[in-house]
Amino acid sequence: MQIEQAVDGITRHYGPAEWIPVMATRAPAQTIGLALMVQGILEEGPLAQKIKHFMLFVICVSQGKTPMARMHHTAARRLGATDEELHEVLLVFVASRGIAIYIDGAAIAGLPPVSAPAVRDDPLPGGQQMLAYFESAMGQLPEFVSLLATHKPAVFKSYYKLRSENLKDGNLTQKHKELMLVALNTAERYQRGIEIHARAALQCGATQEELIDAMATAILAGGIPGWIEAAAACKSVTAGAR
Repeated sequence: MQIEQAVDGITRHYGPAEWIPVMATRAPAQTIGLALMVQGILEEGPLAQKIKHFMLFVICVSQGKTPMARMHHTAARRLGATDEELHEVLLVFVASRGIAIYIDGAAIAGLPPVSAPAVRDDPLPGGQQMLAYFESAMGQLPEFVSLLATHKPAVFKSYYKLRSENLKDGNLTQKHKELMLVALNTAERYQRGIEIHARAALQCGATQEELIDAMATAILAGGIPGWIEAAAACKSVTAGAR
């Protein structure tokens, strides 16, 4: 790969940006290395590029890296991302990362309000059913869930409501939502979170190749240290699946 090809490749995914010629003129060999990494991550593997940009968008929002979040938002839009999809992407992370990720992400994406749909006020299931949901979704009943249910029942119910609603099929499949959580937990080097959502993604029909593709995507926002944690989690999860 020549440096001109490297610059074109990086620009194709990130758009024109001042840092690209700076890196290219000061460190051409490393720029070529980066271009090959970007190509290998975004252009290869079973996951669609739009899904990968969703992953990188929400990772950068979570990290407070607004310029990078804007780049990935723009790339996702170029690939056909809709307001409804971006809204759903951000909702996935409200329960685990707080309301700030939705506030900041919605502002970057320019999401407008819409007419509120009619919603049935269905009663919540019983406490044991909610605990069974978490046990099934997470492979076991974690202590933090039991503690929440015992000492903060109102918060426990709200956590169940948010999590169960946000992770079901919608404009995006539950499989892709679980893989996005895998990617964010990889960037954050949170092995337990990677394992929980990797198992859930596999239960939703994700392949091992898709799982690894999601983990590798996070390298562009979190670097290799996250991948090290993800590799250990992947070995644990796939060994348990056999």
